[in-house]
Amino acid sequence: MNKKIITKTPKKIRIYGAGGHSQVIREVLEDDGYEVTETYDDKPSGRHYASKNVTSGARENMDGFTHDGYPVIIAVGKNSERAEIADLLKSDFGKVIHKSTIIAPTAKIGDGTVVFAGAIIQPNTIIGEHVIINTGASIDHDNVIGDFAHISPKAALCGHVEVGEGSHVGVGAVVIPTIKIGKWCTIGAGAVVLKDVPDYSTVVGNPGKIIKTKSLNLEHNNTLKPSNITFIGSGISSSFTLLHFLDLLENHKEKRKIRITIIDKYQEFHTGIPYGERSGFSVHLITSLKNFLPEPERSKFIYWLNNNKNWLLDELKKDGGKLSLDWINTHIDKIEHNDWEDLFIPRRFFGWYINEKVKKRLEYFKIKGVIDIDYINGEVIDINRENDNYSLSLRDKKTISSEKVILSIGSLPVRYLWKNEPLVEEKELLFINNPYTPKLTRVLNQIENFVEKKSNKKINVLIVGANASGLELLYKLNDIENIKSRINKFIVLSTQGILPDAVINEERRKKYTPFNLQALVKEKNVTAKIIAEATYKDLDYADEIQLGAASTVDIISKAFGSLLNKLSPEELKKFACHYGNEIGRRQRCAGFHYSKIVDELKKEDRFAHITGRFSDLKQNAIGEYSLEYLDTKSKENKTYEDTVHVIINCVGSTDLTKNDTPELLKNLINKGYCTPNDSKIGLEVNESLEIYKNLHVVGPLLAGNIFDGKAVWHVEHCGRILWLSQVLSKKINAYFFEKSELKEDPL
Repeated sequence: MNKKIITKTPKKIRIYGAGGHSQVIREVLEDDGYEVTETYDDKPSGRHYASKNVTSGARENMDGFTHDGYPVIIAVGKNSERAEIADLLKSDFGKVIHKSTIIAPTAKIGDGTVVFAGAIIQPNTIIGEHVIINTGASIDHDNVIGDFAHISPKAALCGHVEVGEGSHVGVGAVVIPTIKIGKWCTIGAGAVVLKDVPDYSTVVGNPGKIIKTKSLNLEHNNTLKPSNITFIGSGISSSFTLLHFLDLLENHKEKRKIRITIIDKYQEFHTGIPYGERSGFSVHLITSLKNFLPEPERSKFIYWLNNNKNWLLDELKKDGGKLSLDWINTHIDKIEHNDWEDLFIPRRFFGWYINEKVKKRLEYFKIKGVIDIDYINGEVIDINRENDNYSLSLRDKKTISSEKVILSIGSLPVRYLWKNEPLVEEKELLFINNPYTPKLTRVLNQIENFVEKKSNKKINVLIVGANASGLELLYKLNDIENIKSRINKFIVLSTQGILPDAVINEERRKKYTPFNLQALVKEKNVTAKIIAEATYKDLDYADEIQLGAASTVDIISKAFGSLLNKLSPEELKKFACHYGNEIGRRQRCAGFHYSKIVDELKKEDRFAHITGRFSDLKQNAIGEYSLEYLDTKSKENKTYEDTVHVIINCVGSTDLTKNDTPELLKNLINKGYCTPNDSKIGLEVNESLEIYKNLHVVGPLLAGNIFDGKAVWHVEHCGRILWLSQVLSKKINAYFFEKSELKEDPL
């Protein structure tokens, strides 16, 4: 009986490139059972001596090149050339992975990528398309490696490292945890990278130093790639909108490639000011985690915290001072036992989580071929509707065309109190109009340098505003010993003269009743003004009996919230525009770690609180300044008794009626693309969150609107951000996957 011989059909692949790099790829492929059917090169005459039967590539023969057929591997070592060739080819791409590599099951590797002998890729790492992971390279957990990058032999990337598109990490280089390397960077052989690296930079040495940063010459091509969706701003509102949209995208059986562009005027994406580098690592949430983040996102975040707490705490120790160490020591048992819900955690922890989650999700969908993604560091200053698309103009004169635009620029800018500059320094005065420009750590260094120069003088610090920013500035000034020890008195100026409350008085809370609001329950004809006035009376009563906002906020919010469904749509709109934020300003709460600083300063007789509004500064004969303010109670102008030397503006944002409205919003308003509502901080939108056809808004600019019968007066609470980002993501999904013309052009 003859035995049937079964022969295995060889796997077939094509190689584009015939230099030395291609020889390594060829051997790995052949060792893995592949048959290389064709080899191409743009300069066949310069091929490696071992390459045989090389034919011309696409750059020399675009029309004659066979794009269809077996998958292609671009075997070209130069990153920019791989990118150019990949853009030309309309072929499928394979992967090359040596048998000796160690790759975690949760790691994801894009098409066209090659991984050579001895390389190690740890869990949850995402590697883009056409990347080279060279011999013996070590890539730790949770890395994100962009398209066309090259990680050279023996290079070591620690956890949570990001390497941008086209960047080259040299032989034996080391990158410490959480570092971000921008796009098209060069990290020299043996370099040790200890700090983030901006785009187009070259780093050498140990410790690594940036020796040059290229500036791109775009004079001849100022038009960027057209986009299906462009996000202007990349804070958490746009980040959650993206995440929800990607979840919906995954559920479609019919796939369609969507080109997404994300533009931000700051270099850090997906965090915004509150949760990013500009606020630093050691400022905290003003509420506990369980009140900050709703489920199911809270459980996902806690899981991430449990896996990342060691390096997060290390970063907190590096950024913070004594108070940060006290916070860690106070809560170490809860942290060790993963009991996070009642903690007022550093905000930066959440920023790292969101940034990592969005980047990984985008890379995953990019690898699947469902999206293309472009990041642009720039400022959009104008938008014009042209046919069915928008033309976005950037300050550097570049333009981008986009079918749909999401305006997510965050809160309006800070209202400057004195002179039109972020920071004003004189011999006897340091006036800080915006403590987050360029970032809080830099501003704190400037304060430290200023007070050190005045070592022979009693320094008084004035913080204007008793909101979250004011409290965290007070906290940080006392966290840094070199500042705290040199300050004689901390003064706060606020309209109400009340600081956000932290301590809940459980016994007195049980006895408190909002009688004025309860009296409206049986009333049939109520208005927004009636509800607001009743709320103010109940808040006044709480003040009289010295019961703080932490004890009453839930009671009063529930009481007036239950009355809002009595309002007509017009009255509900009035409440959203005129009263919601005013009530909110009187219900501010804060963490105990913030309020105890005030208690300690009061015991030391180093704290004062003035009730009034900033008017001006008055300079005396020796050049020192005194505060002039409008007293809230008497309505009289007064001068504070002590001179002030450091003044920090924390009064909050401007509004849409002022001259300092951002240029982009001014242009949109002047063209009639949008209309400010009566809140003065928000724009009128329809149920699709549009201010104009395919021009959407998400984030704080939604203030003063009604959605699903719910009044929105601010969009800074994370639960509200999640809700509204879901609303918008569903509208985007419906647009792209219910339009027949798009369905005719699937992947």
